[in-house]
Amino acid sequence: MKIPRYILTKNETVRRVEKVEYIIEIPENVKNKEAYAEKQLKDNNYISCKVVDVVDSEMLDDEVIDLRK
Repeated sequence: MKIPRYILTKNETVRRVEKVEYIIEIPENVKNKEAYAEKQLKDNNYISCKVVDVVDSEMLDDEVIDLRK
């Protein structure tokens, strides 16, 4: 006997704090590497980024929109 399947559609609002790693190229002649990296990040001048951890997550709103077969 086949079990009927339903599709539940919801809107979810989640607040979360993510720990993100950015890869930035820094020339060797730069003395203050941290300030240079922060400026490059502000200018969106980085090679890649990835989320490495979700530090905090909180469900703010959860609303069921539709349930259909």
